[in-house]
Amino acid sequence: MSELIRSNLGVIYWERGSSIVVLQRSAVPALDPGELLVFLDRFDLLIPPISRKTLGLLMDMREGPLRNDPEYEQRLQRAVVRLVAGFRRVALLMQTSVGVLQAGRLRRENGQLAVPPVPFRSEAEARAYLSEP
Repeated sequence: MSELIRSNLGVIYWERGSSIVVLQRSAVPALDPGELLVFLDRFDLLIPPISRKTLGLLMDMREGPLRNDPEYEQRLQRAVVRLVAGFRRVALLMQTSVGVLQAGRLRRENGQLAVPPVPFRSEAEARAYLSEP
């Protein structure tokens, strides 16, 4: 594992010998929009969107707090658009069925994504999806 970024929000790492980048979300709530922007800026510098076309992104949100207030969802949607830009495939790993339903709803409502994240509860299924040609 090659750790790229660590913050209160989580860690992003690239698994050696694979084409999967993992974002593992922490349980700390994202209250400060500035912290999220700094996190995204660092990510864009390390793996610019132009360099992501052969990579899959596994967004492991199992520890992340569930929220569905409109302001948070709007901020989250903007962050997701930026975060997934350029990746070949994106899998969203959720802890609960409710989380999968919420992620599916947000996926359907966001037409800005060239490659929308596909929600999963099974890590093995998410990794299999990301590894498909």
